[in-house]
Amino acid sequence: MARLVLIRHAESVANAERRFTHGPYEPLTARGREEALRTGRRLLGRIDPVALYASPFVRAIETARLVGAALGLEPRIVEDLREQDFGELRGRPYADYGADPAASGAGRWAHRPPGGETLAEVAQRAGRALDAIASAHLGEEVVIVSHGAVMAALRGWVRQRFDEAPVPTSNTSGYLLLRSVQRYEGPLPLPIDDTADASASGSVTGSEQRRPRHT
Repeated sequence: MARLVLIRHAESVANAERRFTHGPYEPLTARGREEALRTGRRLLGRIDPVALYASPFVRAIETARLVGAALGLEPRIVEDLREQDFGELRGRPYADYGADPAASGAGRWAHRPPGGETLAEVAQRAGRALDAIASAHLGEEVVIVSHGAVMAALRGWVRQRFDEAPVPTSNTSGYLLLRSVQRYEGPLPLPIDDTADASASGSVTGSEQRRPRHT
């Protein structure tokens, strides 16, 4: 059985400004970098991944590298884990999307932003990528860093349920999936004790870093 630890990227500049990104190159904020470092610290010793996968977008790669610094892993890029294409909404406030009644509730799956893609389409491409990763790691544990819409889409994919409102995931939060040869179990809570990092400084130094594994 594969154990898949799915994490949303840390706070990006666009997240902080409550807007859609202009494209794949917008980075994390200083707060986001601290979030990612802290997440790596919290996962260290609680999971034992052999590989780390990430979306090709800068905010996901930065998050994966910072998490991977604690886990001793370098990210492998998977194109189909990229965020949903929001088309003409790029750079515009989140509120512009929420103002469209067709984009709410279960209608979110089929709603297509002008010039963009639907969440159902994201589920198909990201779901196939998830299946491929899981099949390659039966009997192992991996970490996958992606995006808010991708995380919501994959919840639907593993349950094959697209008739309910998508479930959001906050920055550096996520869930655990278990994959046997034939089926998924989950989403399940991440194996993180929220109180374990209360005294952490937010940086990874010295003996807390592992040497990167060859990936």
